Amino acid sequence: MATEEKKPKKKFSRRKFLQRGAIVFGGTIVATIAAKGPIRRFIAQTAENTDTPILISSLEPTFWFEVMPDNTIQYKSTKLEMGQGVFTGLAMLAAEELEVSLEQIKVVHANTANGVEDSLGTGGSNSTLTLYKPIREVAATMREMLKAQAAKQWSVPVTAIKVENGVMTSGNHKATYYEISTSTKEWKAPETPALKPTSSFKYVGKNVKRVDLKPKVMGKPIFGIDQTLPDMLYAVILQSPYIGGTLKSLNTKEAAKISGVIQVIEEEGLVAVVAKNRYAAEMGLQKLEAVWDIPKKWQQAEFEALTTVGIGTEVRIQSEGSPESLLEESPEQVFKQEYRTPLATHAHMEPNGAVAQVEKDKATVFVGTQASTMFRGNIAKTIDLEAEQVNIETTFAGGSFGRRIDSKQAEKVARIAQIVGKPVHVFNTRQQEFQNAIYRPQTHQVLSAKIDKEGNIEAITHNQATPDQILGVLPANLGYTLLGADFVSAGHGASILYNIEHKSATIWQNKLPVQTGIWRSVGMFPNTFAIESFMNELAHKTGKDPLKMRLGLLSGNEQINQRYKKVLETLAEKSGWNTPKAAGIGRGVAIGNDRKSIAAAVIEVAVVDGKIQVKKVTQVIDAGFAINPEGIRQQVEGATMMGITAALYEGLEVKDGQITATNFHLYPVAMLSDTPEIEVIILEGHDEPYGVGEPPLAPVAPAIAAAVFDLTGKNLRSLPLKLS
Repeated sequence: MATEEKKPKKKFSRRKFLQRGAIVFGGTIVATIAAKGPIRRFIAQTAENTDTPILISSLEPTFWFEVMPDNTIQYKSTKLEMGQGVFTGLAMLAAEELEVSLEQIKVVHANTANGVEDSLGTGGSNSTLTLYKPIREVAATMREMLKAQAAKQWSVPVTAIKVENGVMTSGNHKATYYEISTSTKEWKAPETPALKPTSSFKYVGKNVKRVDLKPKVMGKPIFGIDQTLPDMLYAVILQSPYIGGTLKSLNTKEAAKISGVIQVIEEEGLVAVVAKNRYAAEMGLQKLEAVWDIPKKWQQAEFEALTTVGIGTEVRIQSEGSPESLLEESPEQVFKQEYRTPLATHAHMEPNGAVAQVEKDKATVFVGTQASTMFRGNIAKTIDLEAEQVNIETTFAGGSFGRRIDSKQAEKVARIAQIVGKPVHVFNTRQQEFQNAIYRPQTHQVLSAKIDKEGNIEAITHNQATPDQILGVLPANLGYTLLGADFVSAGHGASILYNIEHKSATIWQNKLPVQTGIWRSVGMFPNTFAIESFMNELAHKTGKDPLKMRLGLLSGNEQINQRYKKVLETLAEKSGWNTPKAAGIGRGVAIGNDRKSIAAAVIEVAVVDGKIQVKKVTQVIDAGFAINPEGIRQQVEGATMMGITAALYEGLEVKDGQITATNFHLYPVAMLSDTPEIEVIILEGHDEPYGVGEPPLAPVAPAIAAAVFDLTGKNLRSLPLKLS
């Protein structure tokens, strides 16, 4: 199907479909905001549970299957493989409907030159959830088209054709998918065929090794930073080490003298040292004599003051009953606590960057991006080309967690390549990764509850102060004006999920002088830390077992309550919650509901040399239908470790106008020696998969905090958790 076609047609050429093209699935989102308060609460309450839409262009090919000469099928994925294993799950789904072996599916990243449009990008733990049905429909349709052509050539009914491992047979007739694809010029698309029942799956639901395992183990150059092109140059961009700093003056003479430096680019908003190799570019950067205009030398206390409940735009996102009035009428029965989480950075192993080649009428950019469609459009504007003239070659990403959704650096890389007239390789230094990042927002959270004379929670309120994560990239009239606060991302998980009659949640939106944005698990991470820590403190205050208290507050006949119950009961059994603890061990519990999945953890800790050490983690996750159970275990283990490092180590500080961390020696993260025993229990019983990558992260920090209290009697209410 060619991109210039405005309406779907029934005929497809063999070259443009089976060996170059695809079948199109479209989706449309219509959102209307007519008021503020009630509408905001409605959006906030539905956003966390609404199915993620499929933002696929209905005019351009999207899902690409190509039959290769060896009869393998190349699937061009619109989703970024950034370590989460999405290639494997999608390959399994495709293999099922194509009737080929899993080994016959070869997954690569799609590029934007072949018409792929996926405006949703990769993130939000939605890739498998949104593509579960569409990719099967595409594969099944392709299978039936191949069968129909074989039936036509053999003069037999389609129903008489059997397929196994990409080989079609009927009586004495036999042909591979590739043989039929090369002998057919015109294709007729059938109605979407019925999909396989789950009971017929050969691969889905079974443990499968990752399809990208071998190239990663063998160290193949599959990441953006590994990319090389003929005559490629290297560059490093000058970036202010000061918050809000702008360039006052610049002397480039010494930098230009460095052996290997070819050019120092100076234009508005862009200064870069271009050299024959990376070392020379970095040495040249160090020799630039830059004088910065620093508008304000920010301090840590000033940052925290900006993120404090009561300051900023107030937006109520949950309101049930009359919690505030109940708290006011009986202040002696009110229990109140405050919690804080710090700024954090993504700290992935591969720095942000790209490789770009810009010619007169076209450009190619190699980059590990979560949003190739957005990158293409923004880069095109920067170098004055049409979007169709820019090709984004998506590479593997060495970690992402939401950071690779911003295109500003890739735009500068393209501009540098345009200026020098050669391919250019530009990646951040590690110091720039810390001091010029897009940060996880800090938060301040205040929770209050009224406890009646019987020890029951009668009312609860949650006030959360946070900068935004996505409002800054939305149109102003939609973001700050109508939504008021970022309850979609930064406020994700701020609502109280427990069955308490009187409850409310309010966000206080304010800005920081640094850019904040998406970080794995978005607002669910800090919000779950505050809410679940508060619930654990309430259990202690009322003399209740914290796991049993949750069971009581999450009871009911609704499906979601039944899921909560099963998760918690399984967790109690598998973790040995009701059995005595070993000496010197503390035990804590927490639960979260994210991306339609439920994840709960029991964590055991010890104190070793005055430091908190996580000894064992038991995670139970109900993530719907498990495509690849082994992949889910890996995701849960990875999320657990990220939760441990965020709970015990990570946090940025501001001093004299700078982010103080410049490398990992000032920003410690969990190491192999911090890895505890991790047991993952997967619950199923659903017809579709739910999100996996982010939900298991949320309960880790509050469960650790509860375990520390259980062991030491100290309530730690700020991250990272420190005993002294």
